[in-house]
Amino acid sequence: MPPPPSAVVQWLKKTYPKPTVDPEWLEGCYTWIQDELQLDPVRDMAAIIENVNTQLLESDFADSMVAGTGFLPNALNAVHAVIDGPILVEVIGIMDIGHSAYSLQQVYDSRIEYRKQAEIRDASGDEDQRKPMPKYPRSMLQLQLSDGSSVLPGIEFKSLPQFELGETPLGCKVSEHQQKQESLAPLRTKDALR
Repeated sequence: MPPPPSAVVQWLKKTYPKPTVDPEWLEGCYTWIQDELQLDPVRDMAAIIENVNTQLLESDFADSMVAGTGFLPNALNAVHAVIDGPILVEVIGIMDIGHSAYSLQQVYDSRIEYRKQAEIRDASGDEDQRKPMPKYPRSMLQLQLSDGSSVLPGIEFKSLPQFELGETPLGCKVSEHQQKQESLAPLRTKDALR
């Protein structure tokens, strides 16, 4: 199978400068696109790029990124660090640190009970008594951010309303740009791991 077109490689480098996409992963991704979708690079470059982007944003960065090309080494050992963007990261953990573990556990238990009751209602066909899913209280979030090989803890400097405990799925990708007012913005999500 031919290697990925240079247009795809250049688009990835321009769109996601850090971390570097693993060339072996990209080759496998491109081969899959060719085998499954039979897209022609001359005619279907936009569709190829769109499919590569989708696969990248749904991948585990441990599989798709080159180790050591995301976070700067000095950020990994610093007590206080600012992430220089643009950088694409994967959210692998979310915790609200402004509320007690006890109150979060109560909501978690309520959510499990809600799911059990929803299964019973669905099985009996009684959908008229649906209540909203209990929500976690919102204060200050701590995020675990990964570039595929390293993990950095992060705490909201100001509220990022796009992130919500129990709603934002782990594995979602975010892009950090220094020039943006709100520094983190979700791009795409994988299945929620709650």
